[in-house]
Amino acid sequence: MRKQNFKMKYQYENITKGNVEVWFSEPKESSTQQYIVTKPNLIPEKISEHSFLNNLWYYKLEPGQKLEITIDYQGSRRDKTYTSNITKEEKEFFLRSTNLIPVSEEIKKEAQRIVEGVSTDIEKAEKLFLYIIKTYKYSSHLSGRGVAVFKERKKGDCGEFGAIFCSYCRAIEIPARMLYGTWILKKFSPHAWSEIYIENEGWIPVDPSMGRMKMYLHPFINISSAIHYGVFPNKKRYFGDHEGKRLAFSIDPERLLDPKYIDNLEYSQGVTKECIDGNEIAWGYESIEGKAPFLQPIYPKLHSKEDRISIKALFGEWTGQHTSILKNLTYKVKLASFNIGFLLIIIEMINDFIMKNEMLLNLLPLLAYPFLLLGTILSIVRNEGNLLLYVLGFFLTLSCLSILTNI
Repeated sequence: MRKQNFKMKYQYENITKGNVEVWFSEPKESSTQQYIVTKPNLIPEKISEHSFLNNLWYYKLEPGQKLEITIDYQGSRRDKTYTSNITKEEKEFFLRSTNLIPVSEEIKKEAQRIVEGVSTDIEKAEKLFLYIIKTYKYSSHLSGRGVAVFKERKKGDCGEFGAIFCSYCRAIEIPARMLYGTWILKKFSPHAWSEIYIENEGWIPVDPSMGRMKMYLHPFINISSAIHYGVFPNKKRYFGDHEGKRLAFSIDPERLLDPKYIDNLEYSQGVTKECIDGNEIAWGYESIEGKAPFLQPIYPKLHSKEDRISIKALFGEWTGQHTSILKNLTYKVKLASFNIGFLLIIIEMINDFIMKNEMLLNLLPLLAYPFLLLGTILSIVRNEGNLLLYVLGFFLTLSCLSILTNI
């Protein structure tokens, strides 16, 4: 387990014509993120504290006003020494049925059927994880959110994978919760995953959507996520751990907001709408009975009638990085090496099929391969590689030697 220090800068600017109310979720410590220090540039008008959910900071922002928050923390893979006990109230809360994490009779029967033959909670949860990553496909093209839609379409994004896992776990009396956060090293890269509670072990991370991202199913996503996030080559490791380069903003969907969220029904038809459990809501204007669908890391309430609403106006924006100068530098060099190398490879392919310039036939590989090799070496040094990158590095080394020998 490697612990690394990260810094994230979050910014929300009111770019609308009217006031905006903002509920911000203060990140909470867990087995994968500790020593969190959250500093805002504005004092919240109200702070709603909670014993096992995130504290909420409430702001009113005038047009043009900016909210800037820095979050320093120590991230790691699961720290097994970090254990926690939960109260009866907390256990019941994370066994409840909600719109986004339903525990219906149908779900209960399915879950019981899937875990038949195993006895312990951890074995049952793992069997549910393996069933989900085998049965459902990953897709970022959504027509609606919710477990019912996911079950019908048999595909969805990280939020749906996590939600159905939590539904199944809750259905067999295993406390489960959703986490909404981000990959920390890439600008505005939202993600969602789950955690289950096991007696004497505490909350354990489980990421079903990453468990599904197998090399033979999603080769390009695998390469990209390995380069940017250092994802595990063995996807089964996402049951019980994650790579430690992410930050969880908030715990569980449908968070009751304080002060009370009163829907603003005066909005244009062009606003962003989400279909949640069969019901459409205008994001940033409506809530689920006073609850935020989820906080990542905010949920806003817009007061002006806007023709078009940008993602920035609904979620804000953020960037993250290592606090270590050396780690930050090696990460940037690694990304630059891969970007330049792949660009030169594309130019090489264009030359091979279209331009057919003889000089470039040897020159482009000689330029591209060292960049890709450097990126691969830095991935290994930073413990962020996967099998495909290692194989790529091996063949690139052979290719470079072959070209140099011919020269």
